[in-house]
Amino acid sequence: MKKNINLYKFKELDSTNGYLERNHKNYEEFDVICTKNQTHGRARRQNDWVSMEGMAIFSFFLEKRENWEIEDYLKLPLIAGLATIRGLRGIENLDYKFKWTNDVYLENKKLCGILIEKIDDVYIVGIGINVNNILPEKLKNKAISLTQLTNKKYEIEKIIKNIISEFQMLCEKLENGLWEDILKEINEMNYLKNKKIELKFGNEKVLGIAQDINENGEIEVLVKKDEVGKGEIKSFSIGEVFEKIVF
Repeated sequence: MKKNINLYKFKELDSTNGYLERNHKNYEEFDVICTKNQTHGRARRQNDWVSMEGMAIFSFFLEKRENWEIEDYLKLPLIAGLATIRGLRGIENLDYKFKWTNDVYLENKKLCGILIEKIDDVYIVGIGINVNNILPEKLKNKAISLTQLTNKKYEIEKIIKNIISEFQMLCEKLENGLWEDILKEINEMNYLKNKKIELKFGNEKVLGIAQDINENGEIEVLVKKDEVGKGEIKSFSIGEVFEKIVF
């Protein structure tokens, strides 16, 4: 059942995820913490997340489900990505793509980043979207904002509520056994599909051609085995992906 969406707005926070980690017991599931600015925005692998006014910067949490397996929670980055794309399409219908595991791309540039963290028995979902912000020159070759593409200004609260609503609906679909339908939709906008990539995890790295995201939420990669060109499909549940022009 969909819950009402309550937005709690701040002018500045260290990070919305960090705030919820400390204070989630004071809020209800799907309550949204949003801020105009983050002083210590966080990304995956303890990286910093560049934050600036005009972005949609927000976090909410999902409570532990009695009927979910651990594999279901591992699908949350994909569900959050699809919810973001659906929510954005409700505002501006553009050709958004999902980049495994946690980014949304537009015009081959990063539009959105997602960070999911577990604390106690809740899963905190943090999302940062370039909406009305103007990106600095040093980022324009790899990132994009909606306003820079369309020359329009957007109502950030409406975008956030759209995304939370879509996230709730997708969680219901997952609970109702419709993961295959969700995954099909994600793969239809799979940014990495057929791209040459380098995937790094720990001290290891793999070169190959990205394929579909499989039923476990893993990225499949065609890895070259020999000089003749034969290869095999390998699946990866974690890793940082870089596009490669040549191997």
